Amino acid sequence: MSPTENADFNVLVELLKDVKSGLEGQSITPADSVVEDLGLDSLDLLQLARKINRRLGVDFDLDNWNETAAEHRRTVGSILAVVEAAQRV
Repeated sequence: MSPTENADFNVLVELLKDVKSGLEGQSITPADSVVEDLGLDSLDLLQLARKINRRLGVDFDLDNWNETAAEHRRTVGSILAVVEAAQRV
C-alpha cells in the first residue's frame, strides 16, 4: 500500500468506526466485507457514503458500488479502490 492509499485506508477505517460504533477496537482489513464481516446495514452504508464524499472530497456512488457487489463482495478494499479512482480523475 502506498502512503496515499494507507492514509485513505486509515480515514476509511475511522469513518467506518464512526458509522458503526461497535467496530471500535476491532481490527479492520481491506479484505473485510462491510456487510458480512463488519455488519453495516443499508442505512449505515448510506451514512458511510455521505461521510466519504465529505471527508475525502470524492463522489462515492453507492448505487454503482452496490450494483457491482458480486464482483467485489462489498469489501473495504473495494471502497478504497473507488475512492482512489475518483481522486485520480
